[in-house]
Amino acid sequence: WTLGVAPRTPSRDEWVRGILRAGLPQLPLTTLNSVISVCSLATRLFPSRADRPGFATRASVSTSVGAMNLVGCFFGAMPSCHGAGGLTGQYKFGARRGASVLALGLAKLLLVFALGETNLKRAIRAFP
Repeated sequence: WTLGVAPRTPSRDEWVRGILRAGLPQLPLTTLNSVISVCSLATRLFPSRADRPGFATRASVSTSVGAMNLVGCFFGAMPSCHGAGGLTGQYKFGARRGASVLALGLAKLLLVFALGETNLKRAIRAFP
């Protein structure tokens, strides 16, 4: 079986177009929603952990978002970020540690492998 995803290197024109049309306009939103607000929210939700090494700092979160997007572009991924909304949603549903994110990722992978490409496409089309 194959995943149907193959890495490819974007052309120079694709890089320029992507930076001008998606990268630059995304910077203010990404900076505010996925870096500053995530760090602020994490400090408010987990005040006892804020002083620990490795806690969400602006440098660590922005580096994580940048790395995620640089690697993702080779697989055709859309620009993405952590986002305060995702952190809030996970916290409200009971997530308190990193294992919750791993469990969510594992559940998504199992769903893809269980449904297969054709059935997954049908399931996605069933939602508006």
